Amino acid sequence: MQEMSNNYLDAIGLIKSAILKSRYRAAALANKELLSLYYGIGGYISANSRKGTWGTNALFVISSQLQKELPGLRGFSSPNLKKMRIFYEEWQEDFIIQSNRSLLMNDFRQMTSDDLQSIETMHVLDRSLLMNDLELQNFTISDNFPLQHFLKVGFTHHCEIIYNVKSREERLFYIQKCATEFWSVETLQYHLKSNLYKNQGKLPNNFQTTISDKDLQRKALFSFKDEYLLDYINSG
Repeated sequence: MQEMSNNYLDAIGLIKSAILKSRYRAAALANKELLSLYYGIGGYISANSRKGTWGTNALFVISSQLQKELPGLRGFSSPNLKKMRIFYEEWQEDFIIQSNRSLLMNDFRQMTSDDLQSIETMHVLDRSLLMNDLELQNFTISDNFPLQHFLKVGFTHHCEIIYNVKSREERLFYIQKCATEFWSVETLQYHLKSNLYKNQGKLPNNFQTTISDKDLQRKALFSFKDEYLLDYINSG
């Protein structure tokens, strides 16, 4: 095979870099949409299940019916719906709906399980607590909350952090490490077990926020190989 010229090698490198960056942006966007969806559904489930509006078997019934109406749907088992509820409940204080807006939390909580049958209701759900809307004026974010990093961390990572870490500061530490160092779930689990937060100290001030080379690009893209994200994409 004829040896490739430097011009070809340069072209291949540039195109490869562009492909990796594009795939990373697409994965990051899909992950943001997934977290938005799960947060909104979690809020809806929390509002109805915690106040006794639904029966004890509600999540199983809802999950089973979703499977029938959306064949091939993955990621919405009863245990996963519970994880969405916990995800919402653990972070809701950091996302605040301004009281002077038309869509209020009270309006959201008054919805019943029967409303799930309405497409219009699902539209309301979609526009109520989804984290995409946090960038709009409907919401304020609590001080020192790294939203940009939060949205770049996979749902599996979030669950691992929630279940293993109790303090807000420590959770934010691991979230920012996952987002800026592109940890896999296995890497996160290792550092949680070794208690990196306690051994390393307080939250670092500086984080790498850009993808600077090909190796880092690959690592960044790999960090989005989350089981929930893959289910979300493949079920679409």
